Amino acid sequence: MGCADVRLSQCMIVKNEETNIERALSWGKDIVYEQIVVDTGSTDRTVELARAMGAKVYDFEWIDDFAAAKNYAISKASGEWIAFLDADEYFPPEEAEKLMPLLNKLARTRYYVMLTSWMHVSRDEKIFAGGVQTRIFKRMEGLRYKKRIHEELELNGGSIVECTVDASNELAIFHSGYDLSSSEDKQKGERNARLILMELEEHPDDYDMMGYLGDAYYSIRDNNERAEEWYRKSIDRMPAHIDEYDVRSAVTFWKLMTILYKKNDEQAMMEIYDKAIRLIPKECDYDYVAGKFYVAKQDFKKGAYHLARALQILDKHGSVNRGELLTGNLQGTWELLAMCHYQNGDLDQCVKCCTALLKADRYLMSTLVMMLCAFKWDEERDAVKAAKAADAADVAMFLGTLYDMNRLKDRIFILRAAMKADYGNLVKVVRGTCSQEELQCFDQSMEQRGRQP
Repeated sequence: MGCADVRLSQCMIVKNEETNIERALSWGKDIVYEQIVVDTGSTDRTVELARAMGAKVYDFEWIDDFAAAKNYAISKASGEWIAFLDADEYFPPEEAEKLMPLLNKLARTRYYVMLTSWMHVSRDEKIFAGGVQTRIFKRMEGLRYKKRIHEELELNGGSIVECTVDASNELAIFHSGYDLSSSEDKQKGERNARLILMELEEHPDDYDMMGYLGDAYYSIRDNNERAEEWYRKSIDRMPAHIDEYDVRSAVTFWKLMTILYKKNDEQAMMEIYDKAIRLIPKECDYDYVAGKFYVAKQDFKKGAYHLARALQILDKHGSVNRGELLTGNLQGTWELLAMCHYQNGDLDQCVKCCTALLKADRYLMSTLVMMLCAFKWDEERDAVKAAKAADAADVAMFLGTLYDMNRLKDRIFILRAAMKADYGNLVKVVRGTCSQEELQCFDQSMEQRGRQP
């Protein structure tokens, strides 16, 4: 274990985490003072692997209370500060090296809790959504977890806001725990529902817990009616004013909208939408859901309005504790918006959307084909009107700002897209930039593929 001015204890509670435990302990092995693993009944190799990595392992009899298990782990810690990450959370190396310098600075301040970024990542560690969490805090009397599920830190039974420092721009935790099978998701939902119902018996007006109960039923197949019931109960008990970063309430709104979307109940969905944008106007996912709904109904004007609005809100207000759905499908959203503009005949906006996508990834074939279809339609439409539109030579020149026309790969890619778009004039222009040898190879390749671009 490493040493520093501040001693940091890494704590976690686990059950059957053999696939995650080594990574969960690896990030802190050389920088923390100690690693404490509290096992709540594993039947796999979790305990064996944790001990082999040098962690102190304690058994805790499960009593349907996550806060109790976490507080037990805290009681075993001896460091001045605690990093309490789940087994599916970790600091990547570049983030881990920032941790101790930050804590050494914090030790000389009045703050007891550190807020960090919390990034949801795919298997290949690509970030698809983000938020903030309090996973690092000082070990002190009275600073403990409350609630048996969806537990929260409290200081002597009160809020930790005044003693929390925001380090979300400096430090990020990665979270990989959304990669569950349908059976695992169902089991987790059933367990969560049972614990949340116990919590609601003690706190019957807790609208956050009602939202979490909706989530639990939402994750259990064929239980959308019960999920809808609890989401509506949660919304009915929400106060008139909600914090702009209230993720729990935002999720309640967009998940209820999703259920109503699946029921094809436009009126009910848009009633919830209106409430949602009034209470939490900086959240973009409401418009994302509404936009997808209208695209599915082939109402492309409304689809374009809501998808564009979602992207504008995200651009203006960011994705910290917001935009979980939209940030996880940005490319698809831009593609849908481009398609809406195309269907509406708004070809300039279609080209703008496609351009934004191709600047990020020039080899998106479907996006380039859509752009070329828009250029082709514009050329044909304006020919009828005797107006001036970009001709194929102009289009080729524009494509030169996105592609390297000196590279055969890029010219062939454009040629294939032009053929898919049935844009004969552009096909001629691009073929004119290729040598006879290059064209012969391309044509032979097309023949072998059955002339499918």
